[in-house]
Amino acid sequence: MAEKPTTARQKILNRLQRLEPGTLVRYGDFASLGIAPGTVAVNLSRLRQQGVVQQVTKGTYRLPLQSRFGPVPVSEQQVMQVLLQTPNKKLRGYPTGVTAFNRLGLTTQVTQEIEIATPRPGRPKKVGNVRVRFVQSRADVKLEEVKLCQLLDALRQIKRLPDTSPATALLRLREQVKQLPPAEKTALARLAQSYNPATRALLGALLEGLGENKLAGKLKVSLNPLTTYKLGLSEQVLPNRAQWQIR
Repeated sequence: MAEKPTTARQKILNRLQRLEPGTLVRYGDFASLGIAPGTVAVNLSRLRQQGVVQQVTKGTYRLPLQSRFGPVPVSEQQVMQVLLQTPNKKLRGYPTGVTAFNRLGLTTQVTQEIEIATPRPGRPKKVGNVRVRFVQSRADVKLEEVKLCQLLDALRQIKRLPDTSPATALLRLREQVKQLPPAEKTALARLAQSYNPATRALLGALLEGLGENKLAGKLKVSLNPLTTYKLGLSEQVLPNRAQWQIR
C-alpha cells in the first residue's frame, strides 16, 4: 500500500522539530521544502494559535523556550536579530542610545527600551516584551562600522549621557578612540563628516590630542572657524579645546 504524501504542515513540523528551542524562523527558512510562501504563512499562523511557535514580529516566529520559572521572553539579542538584519543579512540599522552607551561603559543606566538608528525610521513598536524606538541614523553603516557610529553618537550626545558627566564620558571615549586600529580611526573621521559640527569638532580635538593630526585637519577644514560649541568641557579635560572653539 502506497504511503500517504507528507502534508505541508507535517513538513514544517518536521523542520521545526530539528531546531533548538528559542530559534527564530522566517518564511524563507522553509523554501527548500518546496512549499509556497503563502502556505508556509498560513501553517505558521495556525501553529502559533496552537502554541507550537510564538510570533516575534510579522513574518518571524520563535520556537518556545521554557525555564523552570516558565516561558522565557524574547531576548534583546533576538530583537536586534529580527530588526537589524534582512533575511540576506544586510544591515538595516544599529543599536544606539542608552543600551549602546551602557555597553560602551559610558553609563550604568539600563532601559527597557531599545533605540535603533536607521536611514528610514518607523513608528515605535513592541517586539515580544521589548519596546523599540527608531531614530534617524547620521550615516550609511556597514556591520563592521557599528561601534564607530555608536562612539560618534555618544560624542554627539555627550551633554545628555545619563548618570555621567561630559568630562567623565570624554575621558572614556578618548581611551576607546585611542585603542582603535589606524584604519578604524580613519573610518571614524570619515563617518564623522555626516554628523553635526559639534561632533566633528569634539572628535577632531580628541584625534589631535592623540597625535592624529592629518585626520584632525580634515575635520577642522569642515568647520566654520567663527562657530563655538558649548559642551561643558574644561581645559583640564580637553587641553586643546580653544583651538576647536569648544567651551
